[in-house]
Amino acid sequence: MPQFSIDEIFKSQDTKHRLTLFKAEDIQWLETQLFEKNGKPYLKCLASDKDRPAKPEEIVRQLWIKKLLEEFHYPKARFKIEYAVWFGSGVSDKSADIVIMHADGEHAYIIFEVKKPKREDGLKQLKSYAQAEGSPIVAWSNGENLVILHREEPNVYSQITSIPTVDQTLQDVITEQWTIEKLTVENRLVRERLSLKKIILDLEDLVLANAEGIDDSFDEVFKLIYAKLYDEWAATNDRTRNHKIQFRIYGESPRELYDKINGLFNQAKNKWRGIFGRDESIRLKPEHLLTCVSFLQDVKLFNANLQVIDEAFEYLITEVAKGKKGQYFTPRWVIDMCVKMLNPRIHERVIDTACGSSGFTVHSIFWVAGDQFTTNGLPPAITEYAGTMVYAIDSSPKAVKIAKALNLIAGDGKSNVYELNSLNPPKWSEEGKAAFRPLLTRFDNTAEDEQNQREFQFFDLDILMTNPPFAGGISEREILRQYRLAERNGRTVSKIGRDILFIERNLNFLKQGGRMAIVLPQGRLNNTNDLSIRNFLFGKTRILAVVGLHGNTFKPHTGTKTSVIFLQKYTDEEIAEIRAVQNRHAAEWDNHLTELNALSAKPELAEDDLRPLLLSFLQAEFEGAEAAENGEGQTTEEDTQTESDDELVERIENLQKQLDELPPRAKGKTALKRALVETHHKLASRSLKGQVEYLRQDEKLLTRYREVWLADKAAEELDYPIFFAVSDKGGKDNSGDPIYKKDANGELALDSHGHLIVDHDLDEIAEAFVAFAKEQGFDFWTEG
Repeated sequence: MPQFSIDEIFKSQDTKHRLTLFKAEDIQWLETQLFEKNGKPYLKCLASDKDRPAKPEEIVRQLWIKKLLEEFHYPKARFKIEYAVWFGSGVSDKSADIVIMHADGEHAYIIFEVKKPKREDGLKQLKSYAQAEGSPIVAWSNGENLVILHREEPNVYSQITSIPTVDQTLQDVITEQWTIEKLTVENRLVRERLSLKKIILDLEDLVLANAEGIDDSFDEVFKLIYAKLYDEWAATNDRTRNHKIQFRIYGESPRELYDKINGLFNQAKNKWRGIFGRDESIRLKPEHLLTCVSFLQDVKLFNANLQVIDEAFEYLITEVAKGKKGQYFTPRWVIDMCVKMLNPRIHERVIDTACGSSGFTVHSIFWVAGDQFTTNGLPPAITEYAGTMVYAIDSSPKAVKIAKALNLIAGDGKSNVYELNSLNPPKWSEEGKAAFRPLLTRFDNTAEDEQNQREFQFFDLDILMTNPPFAGGISEREILRQYRLAERNGRTVSKIGRDILFIERNLNFLKQGGRMAIVLPQGRLNNTNDLSIRNFLFGKTRILAVVGLHGNTFKPHTGTKTSVIFLQKYTDEEIAEIRAVQNRHAAEWDNHLTELNALSAKPELAEDDLRPLLLSFLQAEFEGAEAAENGEGQTTEEDTQTESDDELVERIENLQKQLDELPPRAKGKTALKRALVETHHKLASRSLKGQVEYLRQDEKLLTRYREVWLADKAAEELDYPIFFAVSDKGGKDNSGDPIYKKDANGELALDSHGHLIVDHDLDEIAEAFVAFAKEQGFDFWTEG
C-alpha cells in the first residue's frame, strides 16, 4: 500500500484539477508509484525519469504522459518536459508542460498545457506557445476537460477532435467522416461533462470578440446553432444523407467551408421559417467561421428533452437581457417545477406573457408529449397541440427570435410567439390581434363584448406561467389607466412597478378556473405597502401554493429573493359564494365603525390598540403610499423634506384660504384641492390617531377599508389550506455557477441522456405539491 493516496492530494478545496478524463485503472496504477521524499509525496516522471513533487497538476501531467505513451504510441524519445519556449526576444522564463517533437526531433509538434486549471488561462498560454514555436497542434487539459487546437495560420485556430496517434497525420484526424451515430458517441458534452455555455464562451474569447464587422455576436452564434440543429435533424431524417454530418471541417478551405455552412443555414431557414429573413446569411469571415465550426462540431445539440438547446438559448437570452433591469433567464429546473405542479393537459391552452426564450411553453410541450419527443419529431397529436394550444409574448425582438426558434424546433415547424407588449394590448400589431382575437372572452352584454374586442383585455386561456421583469416602473399613462392596481384614492398613480401590472394583466388572460404560476419578488407577499396587491389577488384567486426560491436562483444576474406564486382564478360561482358570505357580514360593519369612533376618541393610540387588519391597512396607506407610486420603493424628494406638525397645519390653513377665495370655476382650483388633500394626508401619517381620524373622514378610503374588512371576514369563514415550501438547494453557488450532483465516488453524475445533473430540490417540492393537490381534490390533478 502506498504511503500517500491521490485522494489525499486532491482533497483540498483549492484544487481545481480533476481526473475524470482518465481510466480508473490508470489512476490506481499511478497511485502505486507514489513515494515519500522529504516528507512529501513524489512521482518519477514517466517521460524524463526525474523525481517530481506529486501535486494535483503533476498527477494530471503524468496521466497524460501515460496516455500519450500507451494509447497514442508516441516514443519516449520524442517527449520534452518543462520545455523552454523560445520567443522572439529570447528564451522565456515560462516552459511548456509537455511537448512532443516532430519525428526529426528539431521542432515542436504538439504542445500540452496542464498546469493552468482555468480554461481561458490555459488557452491564452497555448496560443502564445504556438506562435512562438510554430507548433501545429496545442492542447490544454485540467484532467476534467480537454481542448485541442490546430493552428492553421499565425492567428487562426480550429478545434480538432483528437490528438493524432503516432501513425496518423493531422489530415487523417481532420478528414475523418462522421455520422450522427458517431457524433452521439463522441459528444463532448457527455464525454468531458461540459456545458455548451463553456464552449460558446471559448468561442467568444478566441473569435467573436475580435471579429471585424461583427458588432453583436448574438446573431452569428444564433445562426450557427440554427444551422447545426438543422444538420443534426437532416442527418437523422434525410435518407439521402446516409446519416452523414456536414457541419464539420473535412479539410476544406475556409471559403469552401463557409459555402457549406451557409448552405446549411439556408436550408434551416427553409425548414423552420419566420426566424431569419430570406436574404440573411452568415456574416463571419471564412477564417473566423472555420474556428467557430471547429468548436461546435463535436457537440450534439438534439436530445430527447432539448436540454442542450435550452443551454444554448440560455446563453443567447442572457446576452439579450444584459442591461435590462430585472429581466433574467428562468433556470430550467424552476420551469420544470412550475409545469409539473400545474400539469398542463393536451386540451388546455398555455401562454407565457413575458416569455424570454419561451422555456415555460416549450417545457409544457415536453410535459404533454411525455417521452414521445425525439430527433425524428413529434407525433401528429402533439404537433397539433404545439401549433394551436401554446402561445408566447415578449416585447424584445431578439427574445422573440429565440423563442420562435425553440418553439418551432420543439413543435416541429409551428409557433405562436409574438413580439407584443403584454401590458398595452390596444397597441398590439394587427398580426398579434389577429392571432389572439379567437381567444378573447365573449360577453353577453353587447357593449362590454365590443369594448373587449377593441381593447383586448380579457381572454380565455387555461394556464399561464411567467417570470415577468421585476424592476423598473411604468409611467406611461396610456398603460397605467388600463389597470385597477394603478389606481390610488380614485386617481391613476404617476408610476408603478412593472411586475405589479403583470399580476393584473396575467389574471385577465385566464378564463374562470384558469391556473397561473408567476415568479415575483418575495416582498410582494409581505411588504406592508403591498397589502392592496394581496387583497386584489385574494379577491380574484385561490392561492394554491407559494414556493420560496433559493437566493442564488437568478445569480449572477441578481440576488433578489423570489417566490413562485401558484393561483387558480375564481369562477363566477365561487365569487358569488364569497359575496354571499360578505353580505352576511355586512350588517356587522356598523359595529366596527363604532370601534373606529372609540379609537378616534382616545388621546393617543399605540399599535396594540388596533386590530391587525386595521393596522396593516393604515400602514399600507400611510407608510407605503409614495413607495407604491414610484414602482421601486424609493422615496420622493418631497418625502425627504421635514416639516413640523405646526408647519403642516399652517400650510393646510393657507391652502384652504386660497381655495375659499377662488371663484367656483377658477383656474388652478383642482391643483389646490389636490395639494390640500395631500397635506392632510401627510399630517395624518404622523400618528396612528391621525391616521384613524383621516380614515373616518375620507369617504373613498373608508369604502376601500370596508371592502378589505369584508374580504377578511369571508377569508376567515372560507379558510382553505395553502401549500408552502422553501427551496434549500438552488442549483447554483454564490457566483451563479451551476452546482452539479456527484455520484458515490465523488464524480459528476450524468442523467439518462448523458448530461450533467443540477443539484436542486425543486423536483421534490413539485412531488410534494402533487400529493397535496390530489389530497385536496384539485381538479387538474384528479381528473383524467
